[in-house]
Amino acid sequence: MRSPRRQFIRQFAVAFVALSVAAALTLELAAQTSPYTPYQHKALYLFNFAKYTEWPKEAFAGDDAPFVLGILGKDPFGRDMEIINGKTVKGRKLVVKYFSALGEVSGCQLLFIASSETNNLPQIFKALEKTSVLTIAEADGFLQASGMINLVTERKPPARRASDLKSISSPPNAPISNSTRNF
Repeated sequence: MRSPRRQFIRQFAVAFVALSVAAALTLELAAQTSPYTPYQHKALYLFNFAKYTEWPKEAFAGDDAPFVLGILGKDPFGRDMEIINGKTVKGRKLVVKYFSALGEVSGCQLLFIASSETNNLPQIFKALEKTSVLTIAEADGFLQASGMINLVTERKPPARRASDLKSISSPPNAPISNSTRNF
């Protein structure tokens, strides 16, 4: 059974992801012309998840403890994580720590689990079971394995013109309404 703190974080994360998906849909065009790399975008998402999630006071070593964003496994961000250097999360300095093995993970509030660790998910979640760590990854089956937020990039087919859609869905010679002509 999950602790109440972990349940709260998971519920908040699910709600936040739903809002993020809505925001991502509106930002899709902007991202296509963005000066940021895909992993800079992901680093900014991690920062925003940190900003908008509440952790219990006991998740921190003390009142002046930093907010620790951990990366477990082979780091996919490289220098792209620098985009959030110097930021603060709710008055706490953001610190990024890199962990090559599960046994090293400690003291972090948010843990990005690299794809190099997907075979170890059951052990990772068992080790984090009674903690207030928000887990994030970009791996198939992550949510089903008890992960909290899975960052996925969806590839959509190019948008079709309304007249193309009309020809697919309407019988020949059907009128085109004025509302669909100008797409």
